[in-house]
Amino acid sequence: MKKLLTTSALALMSLNAMALEKGDWNLHLRAINIAPNDDSSLIRVDGEGVAGTGVRVSDAPSLDISLGYMITDNWAVEVLADLSSKHEVSAFGLGGLNVPDGTDVVEVNTLPPTVFLQYQFNPKGNVRPYAGLGVNFTTFLNDSLTPAAKEVLGASNLSTDNSWGLAAQFGIDWPLKNNWTFNVDVKYIDINTEATFDTAIGRASVDVDINPTVFGIGFGKTF
Repeated sequence: MKKLLTTSALALMSLNAMALEKGDWNLHLRAINIAPNDDSSLIRVDGEGVAGTGVRVSDAPSLDISLGYMITDNWAVEVLADLSSKHEVSAFGLGGLNVPDGTDVVEVNTLPPTVFLQYQFNPKGNVRPYAGLGVNFTTFLNDSLTPAAKEVLGASNLSTDNSWGLAAQFGIDWPLKNNWTFNVDVKYIDINTEATFDTAIGRASVDVDINPTVFGIGFGKTF
């Protein structure tokens, strides 16, 4: 019975599946979780680091959409657009200012379009692994200081720098009917920024390496 089920599943996956080849377009839509591998500098006030301080960046769910073009039977160029995701940035080490560790001080949306050069290892098979390297640009939208940051720190005039960095991906497509595929995908993206804002005691700034791992699951369509 186990052998029969396995054979039936493989037959269903291969039914009407079209092999990838030069000139094809490959569209993917995924649900994703963005998990920062974050690290930060000390929070600086007027350029002087405050010992024991820093920030952390929260995970965020979102969606992404990508469109790839097969420039050969194995090589593709893929453009990725993650829909804007909302992250909370929390501070630690500010107990002397009556800010408990883990207090959210900034809310920000990220928009990180990425271009990959991608290699398809088995474009004609029923299991299609791929890997890619690319370049990412991230801009920060709707960034705002939380009420706690405003009330306790007297914070205002928030500014966040855009980011350029490298990106890597690995994923697998499993062909279904009518040129659809089931897709699992993971990416690592180099994202860093500097956030600055005014406080009651001076101009504050902090460097943040976000560097998220992005886990995705969804469907693709070849046409």
